[in-house]
Amino acid sequence: MSNLTSGDQPDMRRPSEWLTAVGAGLPALSRRAGRTRENGPMRSPNQRVVIGRVLLIVALLVAGCGARPTTPTTAPAAPGDFIGPVEIGNGRHLFLECRGQGTPTVILESGYHNSSDPWSQSDAAAPATGPAVLTALAREHRVCAYDRPGTLRNTSPLAITDRSSPVPMPRTANDVVSDLHTLLDAAHVPGPYILVGHSLGGLFVRLYAQTHPEQVRAVVFVDAFGVEIPSLMGPDWPAYRQDLDQPPAELTDTKSFETVDIDASLAQVAAAAPFPAVATAVLTRTEPFRIPSDVAPDKSEKLERAWRDAAARLVELRPQTPHIVATGSDHFIQVQQPDLVAAAVGLVIQRSASR
Repeated sequence: MSNLTSGDQPDMRRPSEWLTAVGAGLPALSRRAGRTRENGPMRSPNQRVVIGRVLLIVALLVAGCGARPTTPTTAPAAPGDFIGPVEIGNGRHLFLECRGQGTPTVILESGYHNSSDPWSQSDAAAPATGPAVLTALAREHRVCAYDRPGTLRNTSPLAITDRSSPVPMPRTANDVVSDLHTLLDAAHVPGPYILVGHSLGGLFVRLYAQTHPEQVRAVVFVDAFGVEIPSLMGPDWPAYRQDLDQPPAELTDTKSFETVDIDASLAQVAAAAPFPAVATAVLTRTEPFRIPSDVAPDKSEKLERAWRDAAARLVELRPQTPHIVATGSDHFIQVQQPDLVAAAVGLVIQRSASR
């Protein structure tokens, strides 16, 4: 679990076990307990994962520590642990957490709608082991995670992060890459970087590597979104994309909830320079996405097939890319098998050192 600072209150709910539907009337499904509850969450220690409407693949991990108002400061230039907001210009700030020492620096990019919290949480069941990815990596490396604007904190009740300045929505992958590049410069976080991207965060780190190849030594894709998914889903993609953008029911009135123009972002990736010659690893899950029971089986299977096929294309980005299958994990591999993610990062660091 992440460290609690003064004023934070832990939310005692378990990640991955309990799912609460974002769409009205959709049931919460428990993979491990094998039970279903409608009209509200089933609670158990530590955290919960929020899953969206119909074919929402990017589960929203919600739990951990309570958010509290922050005052922007400047990150120190010297190595050392840092947690707080960093000014990035134009009156904006982004929350950044950096721990550990060493080079290269590992940068953790969360999935759609997720704050940085999942990287500081572990729900590892034997034989997998904790601690959380950020904590594990900080033992031997400098590692940083940050909150994109409009993402969800692990609070009860569910809330959008107040640790990073809100911005107009929707955004694109270029906007995310620009923010991250500016943040790392403003916070004096030295490269080269090992980029680790979960889910839609995989698209963001891919574009970062294509845009700033001189700064990137390696990339790890954690059950990442592949650029081929829209074409593989065919006519089902527009409705699915719309479902992905929907906020949780309790946040439907907010305009600051993270929304990404995925189609425009895919065009940006296609127009960018080729993926650089860097060490790469791909992690994928074996457990299916949690799909409401009223969704036709052929629809859910089409999603699973598209995700698998797109992951295979990620493996093909670079020769001899290891494809690591996280047996027993769902979409949040970094929470259920943090040791596997940490090991993949160690592998690409080792391989990149020989280049």
